[in-house]
Amino acid sequence: MQVARDGELGSRLIDTNWLNFAPRIGIAYSPATNWVIRTGFGIFYSQESKNSIFDTNRTLSGRTTVGPNPQTAPTVNYQNFINTSQLPVQINPAGLTWGASPHLPTTYSMMYVFNVQRQFGSGTTIEAGYNGALHRDLVYLVNQNQPVPGVSTYYGRAPYAELSYIQYLNADANGNYNGASIKLTQRLQSGLTVLASYTYSKALDEASAIRGTNASNDDFALENALCRACDYGPSSFNLPHRMVASVLYALPLGRGKQFLNKGGAASEILGGWNVSGILTMQSGSAVDTGSWDSAGFGNGNASSNRLNCLGVSPYVSNPNPNNYLNVADFANTVAIPNSYASLGNCGRNDLMGPRTTNLDFSALKDFRITESQKLQFRAELFNAPNHPEFAPPNAHWGIQSATPSASFGLIRSTTTIMRQIQFALKYVF
Repeated sequence: MQVARDGELGSRLIDTNWLNFAPRIGIAYSPATNWVIRTGFGIFYSQESKNSIFDTNRTLSGRTTVGPNPQTAPTVNYQNFINTSQLPVQINPAGLTWGASPHLPTTYSMMYVFNVQRQFGSGTTIEAGYNGALHRDLVYLVNQNQPVPGVSTYYGRAPYAELSYIQYLNADANGNYNGASIKLTQRLQSGLTVLASYTYSKALDEASAIRGTNASNDDFALENALCRACDYGPSSFNLPHRMVASVLYALPLGRGKQFLNKGGAASEILGGWNVSGILTMQSGSAVDTGSWDSAGFGNGNASSNRLNCLGVSPYVSNPNPNNYLNVADFANTVAIPNSYASLGNCGRNDLMGPRTTNLDFSALKDFRITESQKLQFRAELFNAPNHPEFAPPNAHWGIQSATPSASFGLIRSTTTIMRQIQFALKYVF
């Protein structure tokens, strides 16, 4: 392995990016008093986590260690740490080697939006629009020492036989997002405000995040380091459908309201209340299947190798936590020497977990002290119905076998917390 010490590699590990130009433009046009048309475009940069660069400091492979006996006088010094009688030194290939491309451009997104807003009467507004983004220079990890598929010794097939898995950081992946949305805003003189929106979207990319986006290491690295485009598919954060509706209502009770406007204890107790609720419904999150290292890549992240999909429905007819995925649609991968068919043919993130629904509720009341002072009491309930929202199913085969593990296709966790209630008291002056 060639090593340069004459400065030709530059003075720094990663090149500095000096040309992160981020122009933005927005246009709003109102052809009539009740119409507004808006459009805009901008480039936005996102500085990714640098842990994968700093990890190069803890490379384990390619080292040799000399450990003198601490009970005797030192026998190792700067002059004899390695001498010619010891050559060639046998280095240890085991353990990870971390590396990073010296040319890591800053991840950026070209974002654009177009929407049309129409007002009906004095309190109703409808807005329909489209927004999208093109993501460039996304960062991801590959095994830079990926061997050809096989069942023989890893070091006999790897490009750098003296090293093991090289976790290497690149920044040239692509992604995109496209979404259409519609929003209704209704403000009534009776004190009722309704806001409802729906978005249909699709997010696609070749890599969603360094080391993947969740603790199970799905989407940790490319399935095949030599085929980045083979991992192009739904993003780990892809949510095709999302609906949010909120209601705010000032109860018509108490001073200045339709009912109980004459004062008294009932007016003070029941008047001045505002209640609100937020309902959120969305598609389930993306799920990636996981197999074993049947290709013999030795990357230590077998979940990056996906299962084989057989072309039938991946879900059972009535999915539930005890039976969600249809086992008949999947098959474990097998080792095929010298063939990339050892890798699974299931697409990346091509499964979807159960949809989620959540309702939050709040109520507040103002206690008037003087014209300029008041106490405000607020009660808030998160996950008000206190119902579970189930997490994605286990899509990892689990073992090197034609039969999956007992937990395959099951759901054993939730994504929501239990109902939480909090109270607040605020003095306004």
